[in-house]
Amino acid sequence: MGVSAPHHEPVMTTLGGKWVWIWNWRRCDGGDAATVAARLQAAGCRGAIVKAYDGPYWFDQGAPWREIARALKSHGVAVGGWGYHYGQDIAGEAQRAIETVQYGEADLLVLDVESEFKERAESAQELCQRIREAVGPDYPLHFSSFAVARYHRSFPYDAFLRHCSGAAPQVYWNAFGWPMEQSLAWTYEDHASLGVPPDRLFPVAGLYQEGSIAYPSTEDVRGFVRRAAARPDGRPAGRGSRGVSFWSYEHMNEEMWQAVASAPLEEDEEMSSQEFRELTGSLSALTTRVDRLEAEVRSLAGQPPAPVPPPPPEPRTYTVVPGDTLSGIAAAFGLPDWQRLYETNRDVIGGDPNLIRPGQVLVIPA
Repeated sequence: MGVSAPHHEPVMTTLGGKWVWIWNWRRCDGGDAATVAARLQAAGCRGAIVKAYDGPYWFDQGAPWREIARALKSHGVAVGGWGYHYGQDIAGEAQRAIETVQYGEADLLVLDVESEFKERAESAQELCQRIREAVGPDYPLHFSSFAVARYHRSFPYDAFLRHCSGAAPQVYWNAFGWPMEQSLAWTYEDHASLGVPPDRLFPVAGLYQEGSIAYPSTEDVRGFVRRAAARPDGRPAGRGSRGVSFWSYEHMNEEMWQAVASAPLEEDEEMSSQEFRELTGSLSALTTRVDRLEAEVRSLAGQPPAPVPPPPPEPRTYTVVPGDTLSGIAAAFGLPDWQRLYETNRDVIGGDPNLIRPGQVLVIPA
């Protein structure tokens, strides 16, 4: 049955944020983990979803999948595993998926399930049940399949949704020959009819060209991120998803990478710079009000009132854009050097001051 116990407990990671799929590792910057990680981070991506198996067999990536995953993680990116399922050897396919999690140490797992499972709900149920029982109830298990369900009514969505944490529908509007907005709208409408809330949808964009299929426009890529992943709390056209991903690393040209980098995505647990300023202002006003109330209480008690300190100055913030450097930002704000800027934001930037990512919100020291 393969590995009986995991060597390493995977970090529980959702598909929140931006991710890029990897099919053939050797075609991704020669399989150099440092280069791949740097490119992902420069585009503001949280991690990569790397192919681990094909049916009941490990997929030949030129190196063991676990070594690839460990190498990427050592450079600060999360790693999900994925495999294509044919439904012919359910036990074997489930075992490869389980080993990707346990032996391979995948942070999350995505099942690529397509036409082979149409009219085969029992096979889908058995596959998912085997995997879920092995990885546990809380492990982030997702499935990727057809985006517009109305055209695939025989696909057993219910079986996969019963066991999976979320769906990653393949919204390849450039291949569909439809406008991006229509493709995305139908994806959300059809999944809503299946009972899938937006926060369980993590749509995939096809950033590739093949035959008569052309790359999507950079405007559509940015619009896809904005419309799919922005939260519906006043932000334009936000659908409520917490993450998106892109197919695929080896197919993306430089224009596609720039489009991804220029489309920031704020996850639920992160604040925008505007939210940070509003929260800071509210706390400052509340502090001033409490100080005044305490002074009034002391005055009523016959005690001399304590001086009310002035409210603390509102901190300045800056959101990193592609091409920024710490030295350039420091100079723009009149700081004598970049070191203090780095020390103030070390928790945000990490250990390498030369590696800042678009979308990071930096506090400018006084």
